[in-house]
Parts: sequence; structure tokens; C-alpha cells
Amino acid sequence: MRTRVAHLGMRTSVSVVRIVTAHTRSECELAGSLFDRVWGMKGMVPNEVIIATVHAGGYASLAWQGDELVGASWGFLGAGATLHSHVTGVLPAHNSSGIGEALKRHQWNWANDHKLQAITWTFDPLVRRNAYFNLVKLGAKVTEYHEDFYGSIDDGLNRGEHTDRLLVRWQVAGCGGVPPVGTPVTAAEWTIPTPDNIEALRVSDRGEAQSWRARQRADLRKAFSGEWKVAGFMEDGSFAVVRA
Repeated sequence: MRTRVAHLGMRTSVSVVRIVTAHTRSECELAGSLFDRVWGMKGMVPNEVIIATVHAGGYASLAWQGDELVGASWGFLGAGATLHSHVTGVLPAHNSSGIGEALKRHQWNWANDHKLQAITWTFDPLVRRNAYFNLVKLGAKVTEYHEDFYGSIDDGLNRGEHTDRLLVRWQVAGCGGVPPVGTPVTAAEWTIPTPDNIEALRVSDRGEAQSWRARQRADLRKAFSGEWKVAGFMEDGSFAVVRA
């Protein structure tokens, strides 16, 4: 296994969070247990997969506030000297407290220390807060769109949902040792809207939530038809589409 990357202490909106790179089997198991709690299922990422990934040079980390484990992240090495960040989770009670950002910035520093080119990950384009976080706060760039990327997932968050995903790339190489940041896009040829809160809508009106998926899927098909590209995210909660 790789040696441990130094702890990162970062002040969030609640308190200081301490991030540590997972190194031992027990630390990898803690990450797995955190993912199960966040996603509401058993074996969301099997412990043996996390252990094997870390042993082979991949990444896993834990976020602590005092003695409480509040978040974790896991990723594996990909093509072109990249880290694919498959999952980053924070306990619901600690959402919007800055822990997710602390985990991602620790991940970026780890990738930079290991001379990687970039970090990639996927997200559901219907989830507005994730789109804002990824594209505006972190400055990641949309590179691909995939319909039903993961197929059916039987967990507490995705059960019964189509798993359409955008793939983003967060640049590491050439950034001078400083993680990129983004800004909202202010102009577009046309836009792809997102609902205010798709998670709540899936509970209150499943039919309307499914209609949102169908409308957005049609827009994203057009945006990735070759003439266009998704340039970023706008203040009104929509994706900005411009000529490719």
C-alpha cells in the first residue's frame, strides 16, 4: 500500500474537519461502512474492493470531526494518468457544511502529489446542488454524457431511477499546485434547466420527477450531438450550452 498522505485540517461552516488518506485494512473498512450509511445499502462499495484499490495505488480517504467519522471518498487509477473518483459521501446531518469540499480538495492534493493529470467523476445532471458544486465551486469541466450509465442501482438514493450521468474532468497537471476554482457562466446559446430539488420531487411527485428526466435527456442528447458542448453552469440553475 502507498504511504499515508499527511492529514489535512480544513475549517468548514461547522468546525475543523480532519482528512486522512486510508492506509490500513481497518481504515478501508471504515470508508465502506460510511458509504453504506450514506447510500442506505449493504456493500455499496465492498470492503475488499477498497482494500485492493488502495493496495494497488488507488485512493481512499476519511473525514473526521473530532472522533466522529463524517465522510469518505474512494477512487481508482484510470487511463491517461487520472484518478477516477467513484464515490464521495458525507453523512446527511453534515451536508452543506463544507466537508464534501474538504474531501475533494484533499483528493486533488493527493493526485497532485502523485503526478496525475486530472481527476474524473460522474454525477446526476438533475441534481442542481451537485452541478453547482462540481462546475462552479470546483471548476471541473463536463466532458461526456451517458444514459443509464450504471444501469439499475438498488440503493436508498437511486432505486427505481435512470442513472443518466455527466462525466467531469478536474484538471491537476499545469495548475501550479493550486486546485482550480470555477465561476458561473453568464452567457449561452441555449440552456438546459434543472429542478430546484430533484430528491424532494422524487418523494412528492414521482411522475413529475420522471418527466424532468425525460426532458433533460432530450436536451442532453442534443447538447452532445456534435454541434454543441456544455460550457458550465449558470446562476439560474441551468447548464449553459454553446457551439462546440
